[in-house]
Amino acid sequence: FGSSRPPPRRSQRRSFERGPRRGPAAAMGGGDEGDAPPGSIPLTQASLQQLNMVKQQLEQELKGLMKNLEALREAESRFKASSETLVSLVPENEGKAMLVPLTTSLYIDGHMKDTSKVTVDVGTGYFIEMSVERAKKFCGRRTQMLTDNATKVEKMLKEKRKNYEMVAQTMQLKYAKMQEAMEAQKSGS
Repeated sequence: FGSSRPPPRRSQRRSFERGPRRGPAAAMGGGDEGDAPPGSIPLTQASLQQLNMVKQQLEQELKGLMKNLEALREAESRFKASSETLVSLVPENEGKAMLVPLTTSLYIDGHMKDTSKVTVDVGTGYFIEMSVERAKKFCGRRTQMLTDNATKVEKMLKEKRKNYEMVAQTMQLKYAKMQEAMEAQKSGS
């Protein structure tokens, strides 16, 4: 329980109350002086080591966002497939033969017993019996939520890619200047 270390000073704590996190390129000053947070330095003034650290951090953030986007799109397609399947649950299909999936590649024969109710996985291991209409609405809401979230992640990805390209371009310029300086030094010797 007790720690021999004192709590971190206010300046060492990450504050979540100051607004959205803008990413490492913005923390380094981005390219625009006007939108840089206080205490940041412009990319052109950062060392290659600092730029490389920012670039690596952006790479990690890009990978994480791409995984999130993939998971959102996957979940979205599952709910869309569920919505499409619910269309076939009409009274005329009651008693008809069907294949019941046990796994993604293993099925058994079955018959539609009740086409008016379904059991829906609402998340975290909870299942609720619903009418087909209510299940359609649930799937529609969930699909819309996932679509909205995926759109937000795509925006974030676009911004991170822009920051990444800006950092990479700045690094290339610094490398080129270093090479020019080294060649000038060699020819001047």
